[in-house]
Amino acid sequence: MTAFDLPLVFAPAYHVLVWGGRRMARWRRDLPEGPVGESWDLADHQRGMSVVAEGPLAGRTLGELTRAHGRELVGAAWDGGEFPLLVKLIDASDRLSVQVHPDDALARSLGVGTRGKTECWLVLEDNGELFVGLKPGVTRAAFEAARTAGMVADCLQRHVVGDGDFAFLPARTVHALGTGTLIYEVQQTCDVTFRVDDWGRVGLDGKPRQLHVEQSLATIDFSGETGGGVCNPPFSACRAGGTMRELATCPYFQVEERRAAQTSGGGHGGFSIVTCLHGSGTLSTAAGAVRLQPMRTCLVPAAAGPWQALADAGELRLLIAR
Repeated sequence: MTAFDLPLVFAPAYHVLVWGGRRMARWRRDLPEGPVGESWDLADHQRGMSVVAEGPLAGRTLGELTRAHGRELVGAAWDGGEFPLLVKLIDASDRLSVQVHPDDALARSLGVGTRGKTECWLVLEDNGELFVGLKPGVTRAAFEAARTAGMVADCLQRHVVGDGDFAFLPARTVHALGTGTLIYEVQQTCDVTFRVDDWGRVGLDGKPRQLHVEQSLATIDFSGETGGGVCNPPFSACRAGGTMRELATCPYFQVEERRAAQTSGGGHGGFSIVTCLHGSGTLSTAAGAVRLQPMRTCLVPAAAGPWQALADAGELRLLIAR
């Protein structure tokens, strides 16, 4: 047995942000003071590096482990660099900036990194709002005019959302999280964000936050070809136990939600990221187990093989990414 035969649990990295809230305090006893907007639950990034919280690898960073043991952690497809996915819990008590992320090719051509950012959001509570993509027919000229007039929201598709709604956002999709929204986000490992508008707001230091208007306008897909949108797929029987629904499949990740008293996965030669949204229980491999509890993310390394999730009672609600 090696340390990579066990599921790994990491300490969250919190970000206090002007638009954040305090809802994470329901599940997190280590929440810092102030408006906490993001918890980076699994991240190989200098702005929020994950550190193993328990077990034989406690104290090691995800970046350190990926660089030294990439194939054991990520799988045979690992070709160097960072751990490929980043998982966040986000609490938006106010609107986030209107923003856009580059794709891989644009990130390289702009000299801002080697990866772009395709992402997806699972909404966890009712009474939220999402802005995803442009309204049909909005041109670059119309968007620029609306932004100058302080009316950029008129160009965006706005959705009132509730628990279980899901949004897929390909890179180059202009978007914003809206007031009252609590989500889990799965994304490429990239933190390049171009803000095109910030609703006239100032930051925690009392100064307007930096905008990236030129980069944003060069990045936004005004053709409408990137897709994306908001949906709420139905559940169906899962052969591995319980029910499941497929949420996203793209070149960078596959994401699904399961509800089950007992279910299993892994063994496909790659890693699994298992986030418990509701319920409690255990996540185990042949080598051992860790606890599942609400709003906790675990990483099953590729080397660990198949895994099993078992509820203490009732059902577990799990978000699974690979």
